[in-house]
Amino acid sequence: MNSLNEFFNTDWEAMTRADWTGLVIVLVLSALMVGLYVWVFKPGNRDKFEQYRDFVNDDKDMDREVGHGQTR
Repeated sequence: MNSLNEFFNTDWEAMTRADWTGLVIVLVLSALMVGLYVWVFKPGNRDKFEQYRDFVNDDKDMDREVGHGQTR
């Protein structure tokens, strides 16, 4: 058990500005990701996202004309 404490021990005083910046960025991005998951999977938002369910299989985009620089 002591080896686990040594392995996960953090010397807060030895952390540099880059270490603190990285820690803050990871925490902010993690909080944003959790917030996004909660927003997307909230049952009240289902109708908002239901219209995008089959956007990959939409036939309207397949019938368009091929323009300059585009391939079919």
